[in-house]
Amino acid sequence: MVRTLNLEISEVATQVTNSFHVAEAPEPDRAALAFDRAREAMGPVMAELLETIQHQDDPLLIDIALKADMVGFAAEIVSAWDFQHQSRSVFTGVYKQMLRSEPHAVAGQWRSQAQKYSKQRLYAGRDLASGFSQQLAERIADLLTVAGASSTMEDIHAAHEQHLQTIVRTALDLQRVIGEEVVACDYEVLIVHFDTVYDEEEMDDIYGSEVATAGPPGMVPRVLSTADLGLRKAVKVADSTEGDVETTMLLKPKVVLDTIVYELGLVDDEDASPSSADTPN
Repeated sequence: MVRTLNLEISEVATQVTNSFHVAEAPEPDRAALAFDRAREAMGPVMAELLETIQHQDDPLLIDIALKADMVGFAAEIVSAWDFQHQSRSVFTGVYKQMLRSEPHAVAGQWRSQAQKYSKQRLYAGRDLASGFSQQLAERIADLLTVAGASSTMEDIHAAHEQHLQTIVRTALDLQRVIGEEVVACDYEVLIVHFDTVYDEEEMDDIYGSEVATAGPPGMVPRVLSTADLGLRKAVKVADSTEGDVETTMLLKPKVVLDTIVYELGLVDDEDASPSSADTPN
């Protein structure tokens, strides 16, 4: 299901990127709001690259940004307990406490019931896909606005509604399977945060080693964004009283490295990488 979700996200990113056109500058208030939301969703470097680079002839960066934003949105859905931010820390704290004292299957059964009945109480079987797909369309519209297009949430939703709902429904199904159906272990979808040092044991460079080695000599590649979700399995260590778990990487997340700006010729080799330039000493 994770691979399916990654494929669905990639297809929508390609469709939206292929339809990108530069338009007249949007209203300043709308542009500022879109930039702030894009910065929060993807980090400062990606937002600034989207805003400052001309994308009409080569929209690759738009495709990268769209994947990063949709992957992050999908990960939020899959990792949620009941889609209420204020309850996440409470549920997570109780679950970690149970893992210290109970077998994983017992704690997992509680996690399953807590997620199932909390969602029933909050939503009473209501279909959440429509609302989430509109939220996703709004995030996409923000990115396109920052990049120089004039698309609104309504435009994006009307043009891609079916595909956006497919992404959301796959994410919701995965959330239910991981949260409610699996009890003997935990599965965690993985993204890699911006500016994380690249570690080939924990992630894959989606463009291969050529991009990883771009840039000035001695430069340490860092993550610009996540392109594909990963998946990790965790099982409680037998007899552990601290909730220690053994983890197995089932699918490494795929990332875009900051060295891609050198590969694309967006900065000179003598310049600092976008990530390190914004990282305090």
